[in-house]
Amino acid sequence: MEVTIQNINLNNLDKSSWELFKFEEIAQKISKTVKPENAEVEIYVGLEHLDANDIHIRRKGVPSDVKGGKLRCYPGDVIFGKRRAYQRKAAIVDFHGICSAHAFVFRANPELIDPKLFPFFLHSDQFMHRMVDISVGGLSPTINWGDLKHQEFLLPPKDQQAQLAELLWAMDEVVEKGFENKNKYETFYKRYLFDSVSGKLSNKFHTWQEHLFGDLGESFSGLNGKTKKDFGKGSPFVNYMNVFSNSKIDPSKVDYVKINDGEKQNELKYGDILITGSSETPQELGMSSIVLDDLQGYYLNSFCFGFRLNDFKTLLPEYARFLMRGEEVRKFMFKRAQGSTRFNLSKTTVKKKMKIILPKIDEQKQIADKLEIMEDNISSFESKITSSKALQKSLINQVF
Repeated sequence: MEVTIQNINLNNLDKSSWELFKFEEIAQKISKTVKPENAEVEIYVGLEHLDANDIHIRRKGVPSDVKGGKLRCYPGDVIFGKRRAYQRKAAIVDFHGICSAHAFVFRANPELIDPKLFPFFLHSDQFMHRMVDISVGGLSPTINWGDLKHQEFLLPPKDQQAQLAELLWAMDEVVEKGFENKNKYETFYKRYLFDSVSGKLSNKFHTWQEHLFGDLGESFSGLNGKTKKDFGKGSPFVNYMNVFSNSKIDPSKVDYVKINDGEKQNELKYGDILITGSSETPQELGMSSIVLDDLQGYYLNSFCFGFRLNDFKTLLPEYARFLMRGEEVRKFMFKRAQGSTRFNLSKTTVKKKMKIILPKIDEQKQIADKLEIMEDNISSFESKITSSKALQKSLINQVF
């Protein structure tokens, strides 16, 4: 791919006039530490709020979420995750706030680098790879400022930086427009899903019938009796995030476990409803995903449980995919969460207490078909965003 901006060809970028600078010359490390209760700000950003390969902060917390000394940050600064640098977390601050002490807060030196170009420089492969190389430690490798500040990097002349920044921000606008379109469509889709499975959009609602969930089938447990040495190879099992993140199981996103001959474990079948039975927050408890492939020799992780329908004459698996993520089911799961630091959901409670209202099978199929098309549209939005971000990354690395 060849990109030209005025007199700069990114495919043949002439770096003969570029100069080497130490990182401590390129950026200042902001080290003001405050206690959350004394910070006088309303926003806290932890490393969990930063996404890999993203210059924007899309989630935030509040100071009351955390304790201990945190770093003060200001609009225009960049929060850089100094722990596990391979996660490639660096994002621009557009607020007054505090952030995790496991991050660096950088402020560009405008004498050497255009502040608008600086965030993209931090996301370049040459910078990120260097950060991984200088990280120290085993389980949680960390960057020391003493090592980072002496690292040298080539920078373009200031008269080229504004043009380069303009190109990269134009590409960022494309990515952000993709996120905007996806978010709008997802909001519409979520409301449509809720209204569809509740009967609000049906002109046949008078034919819908109430059922006790437990009357439709039987529950079963995930893996049991396994130790750490059993995992890593063997038979595929559906992991927690596969259930949590997808309305239907993705057979390619699995982990592996050793299943011995004659061992009694529950194999998954087409139509099984899988439910997260444990979570750190009650809002995330009881998320469901449906097996819609004819799986052979697949199992379920131990933090989830399954529900196997007696038959598909009352509830279609394709419809259950959306019903189980509908508003009424989600409210039921939230209200039945038990625990304090970690929340659990009883499969007996789901069976004996949850009631669902179902249309006849032909209407279930009609609703499921419409919602499946809408989910495919969301996947299309995600594919476009992925393509745009790949192009953005390519441009960043062509520059640096």
